[in-house]
Amino acid sequence: MEVLNDSSWYICGKEEGMAIRGHNTREASSTKYAPDHIKSVIKSIGINVAGETNSEIAFYCPFHNNTHSPSCSISKETGAWLCFNPACGESGTIVDLIKKVLHKNDFEAIRLVASKENEILDNFDQALAEALEDKPDFKEFSQETLDNLYLELANSKEALDYFKSRGINEEAVNHFKLGYSNKQGMVIVPVHSPDGTPVGLVGRSITDKRFKNSTNLPRSKTMFNIHRAKRVGDHVIIVESSFDAIRVHQAGFPNVVATLGGHISPVNIALLNKYFNKITIMTDAEWQAEIWAFILLINFVIKTSCGRRMNMVRYIHTRQKMQVI
Repeated sequence: MEVLNDSSWYICGKEEGMAIRGHNTREASSTKYAPDHIKSVIKSIGINVAGETNSEIAFYCPFHNNTHSPSCSISKETGAWLCFNPACGESGTIVDLIKKVLHKNDFEAIRLVASKENEILDNFDQALAEALEDKPDFKEFSQETLDNLYLELANSKEALDYFKSRGINEEAVNHFKLGYSNKQGMVIVPVHSPDGTPVGLVGRSITDKRFKNSTNLPRSKTMFNIHRAKRVGDHVIIVESSFDAIRVHQAGFPNVVATLGGHISPVNIALLNKYFNKITIMTDAEWQAEIWAFILLINFVIKTSCGRRMNMVRYIHTRQKMQVI
């Protein structure tokens, strides 16, 4: 997908954007909710938030075996929700969701929604005070620790072979200062703030699919490799994982960043608009990834302005090569 930050596109307005994503498959409710209201409601019924943007919340669908990538999205403004899995396709309003998950009637579901609104109002003063509190943007992560992990990698043939099996070559290992923790059995990818300050790391097991991030990794305030990509030019390629970003770099495109997960924050959107005029969103062949990309795209455009043109491109990548189709 490509978005030019200085040209016109043909989907203007929130209603049309929501229709494209399927939220208007039934008559939409005219009720509007406060930003944290919907989040409070879905948490209260036992649904864990998997990620969120400025206008959407992603969560695992409670109506089918959804365990890998979250397939449901709900609007923070209207409470309209939809499962993107074509084999499921459940959708409705926030009241419908409560009724289906908790087996409540209309009155009980509406009362629950109202109770969470009162909680939001009661907590407003505290939330306002926290928002106005002067906090540092980033807490610096130990560069010495990252250097030691980088040196430890050089002494581990097993870890080096793992990177090679994932299509990551020696040049990339040195360029990104990748590391290895023998104690954790994990390869390490350093993460930096937009100005290049080390702020944490992403760890991945070399024996299974376990991931472990450093404590309080500020994923919502930065993106992997953005401190390098912003110096390349005004065009950026966006992928989901750090390994994908490294492979794109190896293919000759250093202007690449990774969101480090299937969601993007308002701060991430602001960073994209600050440093770049054109974005290319690269997904894999999974339908969940394409939905992630489309939600990112819609939020990028809505946060800038209407009157933009979008071109949709689908990418397939393997561990050895990438192909545009």
